[in-house]
Amino acid sequence: MLRPMQPYTAKWQQFLRLRSTHDSLAAERRGLRHWLPKAYIAFVIPIQDPAVLGQLALWQEAFRSHLAYVPVPVINFHITLHYIGRLSDTFWLGLLPNTWRRAALAVLAQRAQRAIAGYRRFEITIGPLNAFPNVLVAEVEDGEQECLRRLRTTLRRAMPLRARPRVAWAYLPHVTLGYWGEQAAAPLVEQLRQFRAVEPVPFTVERMRLTVYRLDSGLPVGEALLAADEDIVAEFTLQDR
Repeated sequence: MLRPMQPYTAKWQQFLRLRSTHDSLAAERRGLRHWLPKAYIAFVIPIQDPAVLGQLALWQEAFRSHLAYVPVPVINFHITLHYIGRLSDTFWLGLLPNTWRRAALAVLAQRAQRAIAGYRRFEITIGPLNAFPNVLVAEVEDGEQECLRRLRTTLRRAMPLRARPRVAWAYLPHVTLGYWGEQAAAPLVEQLRQFRAVEPVPFTVERMRLTVYRLDSGLPVGEALLAADEDIVAEFTLQDR
């Protein structure tokens, strides 16, 4: 029996078959999506290790000319653990599915704090580079004990059902470095090949955050389209090993 393809390898094979990339930020500006709140709520693992940030910045710089949007700021590099939904300060938009008012976030933070009490710091690796149809990413390897996935599962189960929106894809941890926009995929494939075998960098997961981040994607194509503004609602520190 054939063994299933490793998820990151499957993603790379998918990108090899693309004719052009997908501009997901432009899609956010079309139709009814244009009126949805642009503030996203998620539990994330911040990356603050200077050595890891330096390596990620070098990888990002190698592709700067291929990124149609302003690259993700280095200070905002993170691994998303669990997406909650969107934040709205408008009453009627707050009634939409997967949309939250700010006052409710404190309750989610309390649930998370109780759920992860006792969790200890653990090691993962970041790299090599890979690509989704819309973004350049660095892979995140969890290790044999799958501490990252266990932490995510614990966190998700602690959330109310409304804070567990369905997604159309399986969880694949990564660090987003930048958005492709819409362009031919073949030149990106050629440059990415040399980064598919780079040495991963070790990273110790010490904390996680509940954050609200905003993507300003409303400016005309060709200008500075992407600006990330992160609002930290709560921070949680894992115990020493």
